[in-house]
Amino acid sequence: MDQWQLVGEDRERVIAALERAECDGILPAVSGFLDRFADFCVDIDLLSLLGLLPDPRSRASIPQAFFGNVLVHKQLLRIPSFAEMGRVLFRSPTILNHLGFNWRQVNEGFYAGEGRKPFDEEALADFFARIDRDALWQFQRDLLPPLVEQCPELLGDGTLMMDCIDVTVPAGHHGREGGKYKACVLVSYREGCIYPLLCLLGSEHAADLSLGKQVMKALLELLPGRTWALLLDRGFIDGEWIGALQRQGVDVVIGVKTSMHLYEDALGLARLEDTKWTAVAAPKYKDGELPKRYVTGWQGLETWQSCPVPLSAAVIEDRFDDQTKRYVIAGTGEVEATTLHEQFRKRWEIEEAFMELTRYWNIDDLGSCRHEVYLAQVYFALLAYALLRVFADRHEHDPPDTALTPGRQLVVYWRDCYAILLPSELFEIVFAHLDRWRANQQRLLEAMRYCEGRPPPQ
Repeated sequence: MDQWQLVGEDRERVIAALERAECDGILPAVSGFLDRFADFCVDIDLLSLLGLLPDPRSRASIPQAFFGNVLVHKQLLRIPSFAEMGRVLFRSPTILNHLGFNWRQVNEGFYAGEGRKPFDEEALADFFARIDRDALWQFQRDLLPPLVEQCPELLGDGTLMMDCIDVTVPAGHHGREGGKYKACVLVSYREGCIYPLLCLLGSEHAADLSLGKQVMKALLELLPGRTWALLLDRGFIDGEWIGALQRQGVDVVIGVKTSMHLYEDALGLARLEDTKWTAVAAPKYKDGELPKRYVTGWQGLETWQSCPVPLSAAVIEDRFDDQTKRYVIAGTGEVEATTLHEQFRKRWEIEEAFMELTRYWNIDDLGSCRHEVYLAQVYFALLAYALLRVFADRHEHDPPDTALTPGRQLVVYWRDCYAILLPSELFEIVFAHLDRWRANQQRLLEAMRYCEGRPPPQ
């Protein structure tokens, strides 16, 4: 009887079965990653969460959760185009099973006569073309609380970072115009890793500060009663807003503009004879120079008139042989200068992460398509990135990035479980129990062919 079966990882049971010459199939290890990730998606009930997607269709034969799950995996596997997605995701019944489709959907589709796929790339694009930026933003707000409940790792260590990146939709065929947008992305942070939480998409001329205020307002409404540390760059400077955030449990660390009175006041204090400087780790500049870095700072400053709360401030000096470069950073609350500096250094990590998303996740190189479809891919790339980071936290012994492509391991199935083995491990078991494998040769070969989707010999 043809049916799908949910399996879980159990190395000991699979090895014991192999020693008895029992095996239901062997496939390349890329399926091992998909198996693990499918288990993870079941654990966090991802299909139910993606059911929160808005559905603008008048006739909804295909649940919107399937559209969302396919787009997550398109971005997760870094498939560059919808056409390529059809060749990768819709070709293999095994992969379709991991995406949540059952046997009948894989073979007959949701509509009669569609052929051997649940739906096609055009149906997927048509669905997301009807979800505008407002609807996509509402989906994120609906999704975040239950997603955090299922994946508490997303909150990191309570440190938040926010930045804006430019997104360009290229012009397309038949006179389709391109466009530019700004994405304000809020991420949490822990031990060098970031976890995207929210992404508000605005016009290319939208102000960073305006988008940032909306994003933080949403976060505080959706996840109330928590304390945060928010690291910002100078594009988000607004004293009144920063003071309001501090009263809501959000301490802000931000770079100070050279035109501000606080900047000049901090430099003036740093010139006093009794100023004490502390040596800290120095960054390497683009030209390879490595200066000596020192920091000094103060608490309880009130010279930022529009900010209604006292501030801590730090002056950072990078001392070269022929010059000195200075930076001033400020934070709400009573914070030591060295702590402000450590938080300031973390800001660079979000820059590195955005570079990774741009260079390796292609969020600014997704090919020409309808604008709504492009922007949906941007958000789902961030969601896939966040899910992959949580998956990595739960599988520290097996980093997922290296498992995204076929490698040197094999996934071995037996009944309701599977195990990931090196070829040498498998052959050691086979050679150690060769008589049993020879005796059971015919049944084993039939199981292998069935698992591979090949018909038995006539």
